[in-house]
Amino acid sequence: MGLDVVSLLRELNFRIDGGTRERSWLLRSPENAIFLVAVVPSVERVSARTMRNFIAPKGSPVRPLFAGLTATDGVLEQARAGQVDVLTEHPLQLILKGTVFTPEAFEQAAPVQRKSSRRVAWGRWAVERCLLLADTPMRQSEIAGYVGVSQQMVSRVCKNLGSLVTNTIDGVEAQEPVKLLERWTATYPGAGGQQFGWYSLDPVVKQTLNAVEEARLLDLHPLVSGDVAADRLMPWKLPTRGLIYVDSPIDLSGRGFVAAPLEEATLITCIPDDPTIWRLSEIGAFPIYEDLDLADAALVYWDVLNSNDVDSREAAGQLAALIATTLSL
Repeated sequence: MGLDVVSLLRELNFRIDGGTRERSWLLRSPENAIFLVAVVPSVERVSARTMRNFIAPKGSPVRPLFAGLTATDGVLEQARAGQVDVLTEHPLQLILKGTVFTPEAFEQAAPVQRKSSRRVAWGRWAVERCLLLADTPMRQSEIAGYVGVSQQMVSRVCKNLGSLVTNTIDGVEAQEPVKLLERWTATYPGAGGQQFGWYSLDPVVKQTLNAVEEARLLDLHPLVSGDVAADRLMPWKLPTRGLIYVDSPIDLSGRGFVAAPLEEATLITCIPDDPTIWRLSEIGAFPIYEDLDLADAALVYWDVLNSNDVDSREAAGQLAALIATTLSL
């Protein structure tokens, strides 16, 4: 069976690094605890027989991680006693050295702790963002594929949204897009990550196009957000600062820029913490341009709303109307 172990671990907010040998992974918990495991090919139900049939490499100090849709009560009892390590999808839980990790336990953690994790709820927020952008109903498996999470997580998010979404014969769709946008905006912390400030005397749109061209040459997958993206999607405010998401640092000094503090910058490049930034940029009936690629409309809305210009709220309101109109087409 093809259990998506990586997605399940990430849904539990675990960071995954390479281990010391083939099929061994170094897992880092939300609390920054480290576990070295060897991932055993997944099964439908982890049982005592599963463990008896597993032959560990001689002399290996790495604990095997048994993964399955479910596990027997006996196996779970052994796992809670610290004798074996187990990952199950139904219910979603990871038991490592006797410690049980669940989505609910993570959601109940202190807000300060959640903010410090690089993987804080990115999947949940991206599912909500996907529903805001889609102009037609989407099946849960399709949403999971776009966002990069398990279908179980999509189902849980949709259930928690209640009347804000509806299930049709064709899939899930936003029922009250304005309220869903407000809910998402109130909890989403922004893309986060590293920001770099640049200054130029050129008009902001020209600055952005020059930076995008350089980033494309370096294959850094630039996505434009903020003022310039808002001006393309729904012209309302004069762009006063550029914002570009890239996946690696970029030196723009050869394009007429000088490095500047963020508060004085006319252009900002950002390497986001949110790993879903690039996943949803092509969802929905929004314009596509040859000279630049835009971040998705919901993210542009958030970035404009949280900027400091006096007309930012009005411009964000125009974007909100655009999102709601697109969903109603």
